[in-house]
Amino acid sequence: MKIFLRYIFFCIFGFLVLTSFKQDFDVNAKIKAVYIYNLTRYFEWPSSSKSGNFIIQIVGNANALIKELNENVVSKKTIGGQKIELINSDKIDKNKIPQVLFITPEHSASIKAYASQLKNKGTLLITEQEGAAKTYAVVNFVVIENKQKFEYNKQNAAKYGLKASEDIKNLASAVY
Repeated sequence: MKIFLRYIFFCIFGFLVLTSFKQDFDVNAKIKAVYIYNLTRYFEWPSSSKSGNFIIQIVGNANALIKELNENVVSKKTIGGQKIELINSDKIDKNKIPQVLFITPEHSASIKAYASQLKNKGTLLITEQEGAAKTYAVVNFVVIENKQKFEYNKQNAAKYGLKASEDIKNLASAVY
């Protein structure tokens, strides 16, 4: 009986120790937030996008990503001297055209509609939908060999009014 009680004690103790070290962040969200912020360094926005806040808009349910962006990007960093504003909405406000628009997979059926609204507006359209970089996205997140990577489409960047550094091609897993 003592052995059994000792076993139960160690099981409960082990469980409590393991759960107390539980990560309180989503690793994938953290990686995507870092990518979104760092990708802005490789693009030049039109002069009309260089005043006011730098708007990052998330379309879809991405609570962990929004939390990471709020805690580690919006509150601590700027882009080109502009304060960062984060919007979570599936509608684009014509008075607040985002410099970055991230579309979650569940809203990927709407990529074409967003693309038509953003043509020549100076928006970096980021998705994570298979094949999206070949069609409308400038950057598409992909996972290759269990690592987060991205695809890049130079022609789409130009369609949205962005100039990209040639260095981005070296970082992308595929270039279209």
